[in-house]
Amino acid sequence: MTAVRQALVRVLDSRSSVYAACGLSLALGLAFVFVWAPHPWGWAGIDYYHVLAQELARGEPFSTTDVPWGYAYFVAFWYWLSGETLWVPLVAQVVANAAVPLLLYHLVAPLGGHRTAVMSALLAGVLSFNTVYASTQASDAICTVLFTAALLLFARGFRSHSAVTFAVAGLLSGLAPQFRPNLILLPGLAAAVYVAYGPRSPERWRNAVLYLAVVAVALAPWTIRNYRLTGLVLPTSTHGGQQLWYGSLQTGPHLESQSYNPRRVFEFAGFGYTSLIETSIVISADATGCIGRDMPVVELIYWTDRNPQKQRRASRATTGRLEFELPGQPADTAVYYYFEGRWTDGGATVATPLQGEAAPYVTFVSSDHLGDLDRHGDLLDLFDLVRLMRTLAWREALPYADRLDLNGDGQTNQPDLAAAVAALIGYVPQREPPAVQLDVSASRAMLKFPDGSTLSVPRTFTGRITDLEAIGELAGNLVSKSRSFAAIVAARAPSVPHVCHVVDDVRVNDVYYRKEPHRLNRYTALAFDNIGRAPVDFAMASAYRLFRMFIIRGTDDISTAQQFSSSRLAYGAGQALSTLYFVVFLCGVVIACRRRSALVGLLLPIAYVPLTICFVLTNMRYTVTVQPLMFVFVGLALLVWLRLDRADDDER
Repeated sequence: MTAVRQALVRVLDSRSSVYAACGLSLALGLAFVFVWAPHPWGWAGIDYYHVLAQELARGEPFSTTDVPWGYAYFVAFWYWLSGETLWVPLVAQVVANAAVPLLLYHLVAPLGGHRTAVMSALLAGVLSFNTVYASTQASDAICTVLFTAALLLFARGFRSHSAVTFAVAGLLSGLAPQFRPNLILLPGLAAAVYVAYGPRSPERWRNAVLYLAVVAVALAPWTIRNYRLTGLVLPTSTHGGQQLWYGSLQTGPHLESQSYNPRRVFEFAGFGYTSLIETSIVISADATGCIGRDMPVVELIYWTDRNPQKQRRASRATTGRLEFELPGQPADTAVYYYFEGRWTDGGATVATPLQGEAAPYVTFVSSDHLGDLDRHGDLLDLFDLVRLMRTLAWREALPYADRLDLNGDGQTNQPDLAAAVAALIGYVPQREPPAVQLDVSASRAMLKFPDGSTLSVPRTFTGRITDLEAIGELAGNLVSKSRSFAAIVAARAPSVPHVCHVVDDVRVNDVYYRKEPHRLNRYTALAFDNIGRAPVDFAMASAYRLFRMFIIRGTDDISTAQQFSSSRLAYGAGQALSTLYFVVFLCGVVIACRRRSALVGLLLPIAYVPLTICFVLTNMRYTVTVQPLMFVFVGLALLVWLRLDRADDDER
């Protein structure tokens, strides 16, 4: 036996090596924080956690449902102690991350033996990508600590059937999804395995119920808070809809990047609408007042197409940003409104828009995310453009033809088509509308724009906006545009000097507890529309991502991957290392399965992660939570290759 082999044996047989692995992780983490880190985000990190934590540290409420609360509150605690010093929470998570090798050792040793456990700890201490992410404000490192600790306690409870151990494991398992939402279903799966593995004793059922009950208790505060705000049961976040939409775009020829999929243009709606049925509507605006006068008292006057009775609403504020709350409406309702400013010293009231009731703002309440919500023809929008195209192409009947006679010549023709495009993209009436060309075939009508972009309408149009194909900038911009016909008419009238607008920047449901649940609904509808159009491509893309998400794959394309100093070097090294460790991991899995090792049980949480997120937009970062478990199989493969695993066999 050579001196190197003897030294390696001493390292593997020594318990001190585990603590050395923790020390190496700590040293690397601190170096990444204070010297250099191979990522572009700096200390402030990802997902605006820095801003959220600042708000929480100042005593402000948590202002989103788009990310769960866990990591933001972790950072806020350290900001509260340190006065918003950015490096303090990073050092705290580097220290916490340094415990992973020790946790991993205690998890693996009863299953695979001392040497496998030590090798796993050493690999986690030196090679873990969590150590990289611990140097920026990202939830990954803390989530991995919670996740690994929860698995360790669950495994101990599995062996000892201790109710206390299961209760603590349940607490950690309930906290982990507040850092990584996709972990929400894993406790149920783990409890099912515990009950199914072994005799069906009452003790097993009691422990499983206790474990899941504590998980539910840990999730309850956030779930209750979200329900009170939104009326939805949200145990984690609303971000999943957007990720599913992006995943449905990353298919077929756009498998590696959704950035160039032309269907991205449908992300934003052409109408102001809400899909939150029977939920109050919050309308906000900036109070602008009028030059030379005090700030007026502003009221909102509204009515609906179901109830023409005018109703008034006072603002929640008298200065600055005004906010008005309207009662919830049933599905398929049009809500009309305008603002009225009134001065306490008398004088005429002033409306915004200036025409008031004659040209009000309009918003819609509907769960139809892809159809034409403008049932009464109040707005000029893309659907009107489509109807004009189909009328000119195939002589179809044209609803609201009088309104679409935009040039006023008594008929609807090609100049009206050009005028509609001009009105939607904001051309002023004094200028010539852009030259557009309509090409017609038996199967589709195509509108060509001056910038070379095109809008295609199929002959078999079903009324869904996603039936269209918009290629290029100008055509793509039209998808999310609309204008009030009344506003178009008003723009043609002579300008009124010294116009006083009492409000500006009007927004509907812009508060996070209305906007984010609506976005969840919209993104989900868009995603399922994409999936329904190409189910095989989506299934193949999801299967590809099952394995692709374990590999770092960078690119020079700024629309696909973050670009930063030395990014090519970082991506290249990351791809090489991640590919190598994944191949060795697969070798370790084969070895463990052939030996019928108890380590095979760790494949359940490893497989759970890609199976629950392969259908959404993913990258290698989403798998770092289970990377320590993957190092177990990498370590086993290395021990077998070095022929140093015999001690573990004897131990077992």
